[in-house]
Amino acid sequence: MRTLISVTLLMGAAALFAGCGGSQPPIGAAGAMLQNATAIARARHASGSSGALVYAAGGCGGTCVLSYATGQLVASLPTPGDGICSDSNGNVFISNNNEVVEYAHGGTEPIATLSLPGTDAAGCSVDPTTGNLAVVFINAEDDIAVFPGAQGTPTLYTSGLESEYCGYDASGNLFVSGYNAGQPGLSELPSGGSAFGKLSIDGSIITPGQIQWDGQHMAYEGGEKGQVKIFRLNISGSAATIAQTIAIKGISGRAYQSWIYGGHILFPYSSHHAQAKNIGLWKYPKAGAKVRGFNFGTYKNTLNLAGVTVSVTPSR
Repeated sequence: MRTLISVTLLMGAAALFAGCGGSQPPIGAAGAMLQNATAIARARHASGSSGALVYAAGGCGGTCVLSYATGQLVASLPTPGDGICSDSNGNVFISNNNEVVEYAHGGTEPIATLSLPGTDAAGCSVDPTTGNLAVVFINAEDDIAVFPGAQGTPTLYTSGLESEYCGYDASGNLFVSGYNAGQPGLSELPSGGSAFGKLSIDGSIITPGQIQWDGQHMAYEGGEKGQVKIFRLNISGSAATIAQTIAIKGISGRAYQSWIYGGHILFPYSSHHAQAKNIGLWKYPKAGAKVRGFNFGTYKNTLNLAGVTVSVTPSR
């Protein structure tokens, strides 16, 4: 495992290279690792004690790492993915086809790889009460895998929907967004429960996207071209009621898996291209106009972003 603690060792290696061949920039794998690790370390320092980093799956050769504070690209990871999430310890989980790859906050190499009994892994979420990791995927019968403590062999469930994304609330209840007979739907696995149950939705929602806890409600992302909304849901028994609908302004194309953090919401989104080549930051839940974007440097035109998460080291 290599994380930011490797910077000192890699600096020593770089010094040896310079001593052998004159004053030269680091080269090869060691040089790339040094550049990435050093950039992340600087971003952590710039963003304050919380060290917030933005991880965007589907770009920069796999996954982009950006400073939340400055919006600048600081590193890249080789693992691509169609879904991404993080836990309260800053660990990042990237859903990649038939596996989930875990990175420590600021780490440059995986610390664990979890195997799925299927393919097309998508949305994921970590239970704040247990550390269990839930992942949406596809196999013959089941479509939700829950890894106890984010490790080992998962317990499998069927959501009853054509599942898209999943999200835990603060009490450890797991919600899944998806299609129910062709219409947007919602399903719940209660904390400690053994099976999902479909929820009725009082009100009209659109194309199912990310589902996540925003501190007060389950936030259901609905995204169609030029029409991106967040539906804040109250859950009572087997019914979900729309408490507030938030329209996200300034996205002319489609939005993809969002993440709520620090009074803001981040969206990967498309505009003039079919692929999502942008990430924007909006106030949440007030929304309004976009606050700012993020700078991907030379990777800008190669992006095909699928999702975003924010990783923060716990306060000490």
